[in-house]
Parts: sequence; structure tokens; C-alpha cells
Amino acid sequence: LMFDSSLDSLLGVGGFKTAHAAQLVLTPPAPVGLGSLPRHDVVMKRPYYKPNDGAQTKSRIRFNRYVLSQEAEKLFREANVLYWAKSLMQMTYQFIDHAVDTYPTPPPFDIPRLRFVEAVLLSTSSSSTRMTGAYLLEEKIICDGVFTKFIHNVDCSPLLNPDEDGYDTAEFLCFTQHVQYVKTKGLAYIADYQGMSHSLPDSTVGRGKDIFGEGNLEIGVKLFEKEHVCNAFCKWPGFGLKPFRDGSETSGGMN
Repeated sequence: LMFDSSLDSLLGVGGFKTAHAAQLVLTPPAPVGLGSLPRHDVVMKRPYYKPNDGAQTKSRIRFNRYVLSQEAEKLFREANVLYWAKSLMQMTYQFIDHAVDTYPTPPPFDIPRLRFVEAVLLSTSSSSTRMTGAYLLEEKIICDGVFTKFIHNVDCSPLLNPDEDGYDTAEFLCFTQHVQYVKTKGLAYIADYQGMSHSLPDSTVGRGKDIFGEGNLEIGVKLFEKEHVCNAFCKWPGFGLKPFRDGSETSGGMN
């Protein structure tokens, strides 16, 4: 793994992690995915915490790093979130494809085809097998569109206005939350959807009890039935989804 840890290599800074340009070289190369190309361009992410001594100013940026054991634990939880998010999205598309294939008439809308970026958790070790580093590597997105935050992690409605580009995608993602909530019997759904029209590099998995990672809010799961508003995707009869509220406060689910 080759990377520059200086501020010059920063691709972006989030609330918990920094993103750096890096290159991954595997011998032999991986058959597919990350590491399948020579000097594969990737994004390396590392957690940080902000200093409390007032040393951080606009002209002086500082990121405090955790000790290796803490950093590895945080990155493992982040990788676990990505694993569950991809699994939940795969389950959602299986549900969609089955419904579309078996219902007599096609839906009156197009189904967006989205995916999460490829990601791996990489650890390095010395000759004594002692771990010397831990890194979260993600596929580098070709920026051919606008990076958009579709849904916030403490809400279950589109962040975009109906007249904004990407609103249809945001509504579709709200529908996927409905499917995931029902199929997991109220245990989990993907929140904090953000990315571009074809790939989603970041997400949060909410659950009734937080076992996934930092930033995952169980309060959103508890309030989902109260706050989710069904849209055209949810209401298409081929999906068999029921609203959570219809004036008589009936529970939602599957027909």
C-alpha cells in the first residue's frame, strides 16, 4: 500500500474519517475488485478525533490519530457497516426483481440500479506477525456527476426538494428503507445514503440496538414507522407494501 499521509494528499474530511489518495499493489493481483489492477488507485480512510486544546484553526488543521488497537477496532466496525449495507441492498434488489418478474404488469417507473463502492479492510504486520497498521480501502469513484447526500442518518425522508436533480433517486432510496425495515422485521435499514447516481460510497446501518458502528442511531429505527412517508415506489401494488399509517395508525408490512 502506497500513500501520502500529508495534508496535500487529502481527498476529503468527514466527521470521523479522513480520505487520502493511495495505490494498492497485490502480488499476485486479485482476480477482480480492488487490487486487480497494477498500482490500483484507491481511497484510504483513517479515523481521527479533533483536539480539544484549541489548536485547530482555519490556517492550521490537525487530525489526532488513535492508537493502533483503537484505530483497528473502529475500522473493523466501519467495514462491518459496509458489509451489512451491501447485503441489505442486495436483499432489496432481489425483492424488487422478484416482484417485477411475477406481477402481471410492469411498474410505471424505472428502477434505479445503484451499488455501494467496493471496500476492503487491510492490515499490515511485521515479520513477527504483530499488526503494524490498519486501513480501510475503498474504490475510487470516477467523478462524472454531482456527489449528493440523499437521506440523512437521523431522518427517513429525501433531503432534496422535488424540483432538484436526484429527487427521484432519493425517493427510491426511501422506498428501499421501507423494504429493508419490513424484511428484517423492524431490525435494520440503510440510512445516510450519499453518493452519485450510480454508486454510494457511504452509508449508515441503523438498528434497534446499535451493534454496527459509530454514527448509527437506533432512535431512527424506533421512529421509522412514525416518520416514513410512502411514495410512488412504496405504493406500487406489485411490491405489496402496506403504509405504516393510514389515518387509523395501522402497522405497515407486506400484503
